[in-house]
Amino acid sequence: MSSLRTSSPRFSNRSSFVARVATALALVGCLSTAASAEIARVPPATPVPVPVQFAQPPHQMPHRVIDDMDVAPPVDTATLRQAVREALIKARGLNLASFRAYQKAGVFPSNTYKDGKLNVWRDQDGHFCAAATIIRKSGDVELVDRVADQNNFIRLADVTQGPLMDWILTSGFTQEEIAAIQEPFMPVREQPQPSEPTVVDAKLRAVENARLIARYKVVDRMLVKNEKKSLELAVDRLMKHPDLAWKIASAE
Repeated sequence: MSSLRTSSPRFSNRSSFVARVATALALVGCLSTAASAEIARVPPATPVPVPVQFAQPPHQMPHRVIDDMDVAPPVDTATLRQAVREALIKARGLNLASFRAYQKAGVFPSNTYKDGKLNVWRDQDGHFCAAATIIRKSGDVELVDRVADQNNFIRLADVTQGPLMDWILTSGFTQEEIAAIQEPFMPVREQPQPSEPTVVDAKLRAVENARLIARYKVVDRMLVKNEKKSLELAVDRLMKHPDLAWKIASAE
């Protein structure tokens, strides 16, 4: 009986181990509870974005790259108007010089197509009218040639849109002045027989040359006299086309 009241070393060691484990678990529980309470008092942190891997750009909406000259950027109207006026003054001066060189050269298209006055853009010998020549000298050679091929008897007074209208608006001239420069031509052909080719009559050609030289001098004086008023009108008309106005102003 006395052996049952005596503790064995092995039993004593196991009880001590269990007690230590229980104490440790209790301590861990206390620490966990305290940590949970502390975490509850801390606001959630902002999530850190996942870095983009090389060669894998983030998704974005497709967009069109717009050329600076396509659309007029926001700009003060008065500033744009002043820039447009300066550009048109320069263009008018260059185009007037081209008109005067045309007058001095004295080589004009021949109306061998019909009786009565006719606007001839380019004749059978490759001579261009005054307006076509001015446009060519401004650099729009391809445009002038295309007009000759597609509508050789065009009247610029009737143009309302397209590349020719754009040129008129940016020329420094008004459309009325361009129409005056584009003087139609009197016929200068001999009266051919049905089977004969069209031939220019030398006497009619000389008379027509004199008439045109005199007419162009009148138009030239008109351009000089009305320059200030015409420029303001040209600016007003171009300002109604903001993209075109910005294009010519920014080219300065």
